[in-house]
This record gives sequence, C-alpha cells and structure tokens, in this order.
Amino acid sequence: MSIVDNYEVDLLSSIYKSIQSKPITIPAHAKLNLCDREKKPHIVDIPMADIPTAEPSTSGSVPSELKFTVKNIKTAQKVDISTQSTSSIKDIKQAVVDAHLADSIDAQRLLLKGKALLNDKLVKDYEGLTSGATLTLMLRAPSAPPTEPASRQASNLPEVSLTSADNDSTRTAADPAIDSQSVKKSDYDKTLTDPAFWKKLSGFLNQEFKNDEYGRRALETFFLSAKTSLSPSEIAFIREQAGFEAMGKQE
Repeated sequence: MSIVDNYEVDLLSSIYKSIQSKPITIPAHAKLNLCDREKKPHIVDIPMADIPTAEPSTSGSVPSELKFTVKNIKTAQKVDISTQSTSSIKDIKQAVVDAHLADSIDAQRLLLKGKALLNDKLVKDYEGLTSGATLTLMLRAPSAPPTEPASRQASNLPEVSLTSADNDSTRTAADPAIDSQSVKKSDYDKTLTDPAFWKKLSGFLNQEFKNDEYGRRALETFFLSAKTSLSPSEIAFIREQAGFEAMGKQE
C-alpha cells in the first residue's frame, strides 16, 4: 500500500470517528417514508396485569327494607311506614295518604332534620334516611275555592225596567216639601241671574266701602262664589247686561 492510500484510510477513519461520537437527533415531526416503514408492527413483550375481581359492597348504610315513622307535629298524629330503599319519596307520600294523614300527595311536605325531601328522589339517595328515622309531615293550606263566575253573579241582580216619564201610570203625587224647595230655588236662581241685582249690589258695596277698589274686590268675591250656580250662558248674559267681566271684575 502506498503512502497516498494510507493517508486516505487515515482520513476516512478520523472522519468516521468524529461522526460516530456525535449523537443522532430526530425531530419530533419526522416521519418515515412508506417504503422505509416495517410491514409488521414491532410488538413489545410486556406482561399484562391480572384482571381485578369485584369485591363485595361494604356500604350497607341503607338496608333493602326500611321502617320509619311519619309524624304530623301539629295534630300529633303519626304512622309507621315500611318501604324499600329503591322506593321514591312520592311512594312514601302515597302511603301517608293511604293512612289518612293527608288528603293528597301535593298537599304534603316531608322533612328530614329540617330538609325537604323531593318527590323524584329515591330513599337511598338520602344518607340520613335510615331504618328507625322520623320524618316530619307538613301540610299545605287548601287552596281558596274558585270565585263565582261573573255571569252567575249578574243573574242574581234584580231586573230594572225603564218607563217613559210621560206615562200616567208612573206618575205619583208631588211631595209638598220638595215643591216648596224647588220654588225657593227657582226664586233664588231668578234673582241671581238678574243683571239689575248685580248693579244694585255693586252700588251698595261701593257705598259701604267708600272705595271703588274695595267695592270691586267684594263684588268679585261674591260673583265668584255665585258662579257655581250659574250656567255659562247666564254668566255671559250678566256680564253683557251689567257690565262685568267673566271673573267678576267691573269694567
């Protein structure tokens, strides 16, 4: 072997050793080509653990059959009830109805240590509901009776018939007291609507107060109090004939 050949061998050996000392890193997303993949998966021989066996349940806090007492604290009535752990609270309420302690299921409210029991829950869902427990029965007040229909109430009203005022059969004798009051009121209205009355009153007030301004104020006060008994047409007539404004102010 020549010197050149030895040199090439040494060079290749040094390159190989330097490459061999470096670790090979493969990126996480690297994938082999389909042609380079093994046709059969490589199965690692790992011993399997034994299948666990089911152990008997040790809960036993709620027996399959329960016996407890339902007590109404208001009436001091109570009843002993036997039921299964898989029964619902609604079944217990039905047993209370059968024992004549309640009228219906909806009227009941069962309490266990102050906590209300729900109808859809099972007996085994409540840890404190064990054999020998006492349930408190609360009864809701009955609902108010339905009100009488309006049509029936209307039928109880007395019948009212209307007749014409000109019908002789409906006329009655006039009351003398009413007639005298109506006559007096008519005289009062006649005097109140007379423009001459207001002119005399204006002159009287001006003479008594000895001041036209004070007399006008007094006349205005009197006219305002009398306007409640006058119609709009009467007020306009007095204002036109006597020379007063609508609110009693003298022109």
